[in-house]
Amino acid sequence: MGLGVKMMTGVLKLLALQPLKVQYFWSGLFYRIMKNIFRYRRDVTMINLARSFPDKKYGELSEIASRSYSHLADLITESIWFAGSGNLKRLHDSHIFEISNPDLLNEFFENTKSVVILNSHRGNWEFTGGMFQYFYGIDPVFGEKDLSVVYKKMKSPFWDKIFAANRCSPVQDKSADCYLESSGIMRYVITNKLKRKIYVFPTDQYPYSNSAPHKVNDFMHQPTSSMTGGAAIARKFGFSVLYMSTDIVSRGHYSVTFKEICRDASSMTVEEVMDRYYKMLEEDIDRQPWNYLWTHKRWK
Repeated sequence: MGLGVKMMTGVLKLLALQPLKVQYFWSGLFYRIMKNIFRYRRDVTMINLARSFPDKKYGELSEIASRSYSHLADLITESIWFAGSGNLKRLHDSHIFEISNPDLLNEFFENTKSVVILNSHRGNWEFTGGMFQYFYGIDPVFGEKDLSVVYKKMKSPFWDKIFAANRCSPVQDKSADCYLESSGIMRYVITNKLKRKIYVFPTDQYPYSNSAPHKVNDFMHQPTSSMTGGAAIARKFGFSVLYMSTDIVSRGHYSVTFKEICRDASSMTVEEVMDRYYKMLEEDIDRQPWNYLWTHKRWK
């Protein structure tokens, strides 16, 4: 880790010392700047919402957009606060991120080859690398080395290292492969195919240029292209697949619920796995439409 990365990581850890209530004060400022001054991707957001909710009026769409900007501002400040999550007592006491049914993840890990978790840009996905720490009332049957999140390397090596350090801040075992770069995931899975693992795949992005796309005929009332990496790996190796649903319970409190997609993906096609995933994601978005990252160009 270079000097510049160490300095920036140190700055983030200092900023992270501020309580969540103070972070949310800054969140209010970020919200106003993004929404009213820079109008950050306002056109993209409104087009995405209008196509996804054709029955809603402009006023309703505008309200969803405003709440989604507010959530995005919270996400930024929460992620800064998360840089200090090496202090596990503070993280645990906050209950900012809880798993509602940890017994299901435990059961899948114990009784299937390995587990692929498909998640999306709902809730605060920056917290996913600390999932081992979000069990309350029941202990995980897996260790920190058994859980990895797949990600796309950023163009800037500097910020790539900063984000990786931040996302893995709660991980106590520094030899754990907390985050795995997407271009090397197949090689990693093959190397570790005899080990029981949990792989978390962000699955709702528009496909990368080197990714195999999947066409969904009707996701949020429009044809959609998505990546198939997690589903394809699960099918190839006979892994089980879970959907990760992250709801906003209240400000500073997210609840994760795992839902079964399949116990052995080799018995399904990649398309069947993906169709089940998108059906569950659409149900979640319909329930909490502001709890989604609408500023990205998902439909091109």
